[in-house]
Amino acid sequence: MRLLYLLSFLVLLLTACEVDRDFLTGDAVELRFGTDTLRFDTVFTARGSATRLFTVYNDAADPVKIDRISVAGGSGVNFTFNADGQLGPVAEDVVIFGRDSIYIFVEVEVDPTQPEEVSPFIAEDRLVFETGSASASVVLEAFGQNANYLNGFRRGGLFQPICQDGTFTLSTDLPTVIYGSMFVDSCTLRMLAGTRVYFHGGIQRNPAIGGNGIFNDGFIYTLPDGRLELLGTLEDPILLATDRLEESFSNSTGGYRGLILGPGSRGNRIEFTEIRNSIVGVTVDSLAEVTITDSRITNSSGPAVTGYQSDITIRNSLFHSNFSNTIQVVKGGNLLLDQVTLANYGVDASALLVQNFACDENDECFAAPFAGTVRNSIIAGSRSSELSLADAFEGSDPAFFQLRIENSVVRTDDEFLASNGGAWTDFYTENCGNCYNLQFSDPLFVSVSEDDYRPDSLSVARDLGVFLPELPDDLAGNARDTESPDAGALEWQPEG
Repeated sequence: MRLLYLLSFLVLLLTACEVDRDFLTGDAVELRFGTDTLRFDTVFTARGSATRLFTVYNDAADPVKIDRISVAGGSGVNFTFNADGQLGPVAEDVVIFGRDSIYIFVEVEVDPTQPEEVSPFIAEDRLVFETGSASASVVLEAFGQNANYLNGFRRGGLFQPICQDGTFTLSTDLPTVIYGSMFVDSCTLRMLAGTRVYFHGGIQRNPAIGGNGIFNDGFIYTLPDGRLELLGTLEDPILLATDRLEESFSNSTGGYRGLILGPGSRGNRIEFTEIRNSIVGVTVDSLAEVTITDSRITNSSGPAVTGYQSDITIRNSLFHSNFSNTIQVVKGGNLLLDQVTLANYGVDASALLVQNFACDENDECFAAPFAGTVRNSIIAGSRSSELSLADAFEGSDPAFFQLRIENSVVRTDDEFLASNGGAWTDFYTENCGNCYNLQFSDPLFVSVSEDDYRPDSLSVARDLGVFLPELPDDLAGNARDTESPDAGALEWQPEG
């Protein structure tokens, strides 16, 4: 602030002899800015400030008068400015002579000790120039928190970490903020217990993507020789979320693209991890492989997990508030679900969609074998059927569609049983052993409205399972009944 006051004093000395004259005002004013975005790339480790400047040009022959300059506000940090001697928060009747320019000095003051929901990781604001009914603005960007920022301010930029000995491990002492999107190649990207990763996503354009270059930013993509190891623990899980941490964004969706396991990427592990606020939590492309255990994927605008002719293993995990099919498998592949809860409420889509084919833009379809096993799980939601199964051969070639569900809660209706040319007519004898077909009146969870997906004391999921020795504890770390465990990721616990 002291620097801005000094600049104000010097400018006033230089302009004290200004005489009255006529100015262009209102809608007649056309301004040109030296930049469209003013960035403060200082990472603050303690309370401090930084100053940047840019130029505003008047290319007209006549002098102009800007009605009002102000900071839009609401960024979570304090931006102040000096416009030709006038110190904000508001400057009025700012003059630029014909074919002349002025400097705008902007200062940001950051206190990184403020809570993250008050002072965001990426603080964005606007310096607004109003002339009559028209307005223009320059974007202000600053780091608002002390964190590990990957890729700087390269929104829409693609980057690759530098690996040492084949591994790139994210720090656990500070949060990591990914601005842009990361590619992992010939390397293992590793996250250890307690790692927090926040994505600054959004729709961006980059010609390197191909096509028109428009894409959803904020993803980690593994190439064939790259893989992910997210190794959280029950006590210190890993968190992946949007960098908007305000309370109003806690249940937001679609803030960033998510994790993408590219074709041929094998050995990917996601353990004790929470992924929220994404478009798709985990995308598993052709011949890629992932094992997800003891994890939660919530509040996505698309599926929690989507696979394309891939190998997906999910155990002891809970997916809810995914505003599409919760899990969708396209063009075959392999799927294993053990002690998994899919809670697909409030959306007109299926908790589990599986098809052994995919069609291109020319309606040419390609089939590939699918093999799936579901054990001790819950496939539920607000639709009358939460299973959507499509076999390109309608059961005429059993080798191309193999699905076995055991000791699980499912929700199906007559329309499902008659679908796909009647391939599922004998679903409860041929495909689903010891399954409970959930009805709307049946007790199941403690509270869907409060996202509490523990079994109710009278839940139809109770005692439905068969003990799996490799999963003795539930998602919350509670021991399962070794004789007749509950279906789903969470075991019922007596109150008190």
